[in-house]
Amino acid sequence: QADVVLLQETHRPLRGSNELKTPEFPNVFSACYNSRQRGAAILIHKNINFTVLDTVIDPEGRFLIIKVSIRDKKLCIASVYGPNVDDPSFFHGFFSALSEHLDGTLVLGGDLNLGLNEDMDRLNTAGTQRNWQSTNIIKQYMSDFGLCDAWRSLHPTSKEYTFFSHVHHSYSRLDYFLVSSSLLNDISDTEIHPIAVRN
Repeated sequence: QADVVLLQETHRPLRGSNELKTPEFPNVFSACYNSRQRGAAILIHKNINFTVLDTVIDPEGRFLIIKVSIRDKKLCIASVYGPNVDDPSFFHGFFSALSEHLDGTLVLGGDLNLGLNEDMDRLNTAGTQRNWQSTNIIKQYMSDFGLCDAWRSLHPTSKEYTFFSHVHHSYSRLDYFLVSSSLLNDISDTEIHPIAVRN
């Protein structure tokens, strides 16, 4: 059972964001764009007692940042959907917004649309490589903010992927949880597993 859910590509206009609410998850925060592209959301379970301290909503529907207090501890949660092209300015803007509101522990999750480690997070059967400027920018901000890749920290030698590109004949891990390093001791496990979605 999840307590907090981070979603990307919600494909909801502003008026449709309430469609994400369920009896179990009545607390929905969303950054909407339109019904065909983008969108990010954060859902919090009904049993979680929290207070919202601040919110940052990207008008382009690519990220959402909420600062909450849970059991007197401040937590910054961000859901992000990165561009599928090399766009350093987007990540500069996102992390700048994050830095202005960062207070307490950080949990950042989402589809970054890139791999942080070309050797470990990508398998390209066509043999071509790509090195995006955005990757280096994210790594620099991870260092500046004291963030770690939660899954990689617990699976340092594993190779698992979250996306297959027919065009590039490549498997990639594009989806990440980047968390404050201070949280590592509290993480018991991280998993990548297939899900079934009914249309």
